[in-house]
Amino acid sequence: MTGHLRRRLRRRRRIGSAAPAVGALLLFAGALSPTAPAARADEVTEQIQEALKAYERKDLPTAAAALDTAASLVRQKKAESWKTVLPDPLPGWTGDEPDVTTYGAMLLGGGTSTSRVYRRGIDRITVTLIADSPVLQGLGSFLASGLVANSDMKVSVIDGRRVMFTRNDNSYQTMVANKVLVKVEGDRSVDDATLRAYLRAVKFGEVERLAAR
Repeated sequence: MTGHLRRRLRRRRRIGSAAPAVGALLLFAGALSPTAPAARADEVTEQIQEALKAYERKDLPTAAAALDTAASLVRQKKAESWKTVLPDPLPGWTGDEPDVTTYGAMLLGGGTSTSRVYRRGIDRITVTLIADSPVLQGLGSFLASGLVANSDMKVSVIDGRRVMFTRNDNSYQTMVANKVLVKVEGDRSVDDATLRAYLRAVKFGEVERLAAR
């Protein structure tokens, strides 16, 4: 066997041994993307692929950072659904565009915050939903215990929901399915009846449905 032929055979063996790993990686990436193989991968699959590359070269910090970024992007995509449960402006009020913020695992275990500001003259109300955060379960148990009542806070029931009113920031808070915190906060000039009206205007049925997903 000539030296040239031996080199060609060694090259074929190297390619053949690498093919299963490359094929598995391409199959995994393709399964993650709902688009055609020729289409550009979205940001989530790009970050997962970066994590795979970093893991293969034993760069674990970079792999973890890429996966955390992918998880944050997934939370952000999911957070877009929360916009639909925010109230429409009440008569005489206007509403800003909803705002979505996602938090990485390094901050309170991660989560998403979806909020919208409503205005009427100098009055302002902010409705906020916080979801997908591990700290909410403990907060839900705390609110449900009824131990929070004091001169600044009181627990009551509105439309069958246990809510906590905080005088200091003129707000109502309630937990949904022990997974989602809903907060309605108003300026000092906003009366209690208006706060309650915005609380009732939250689409709680949709909140429960999204929380169960």
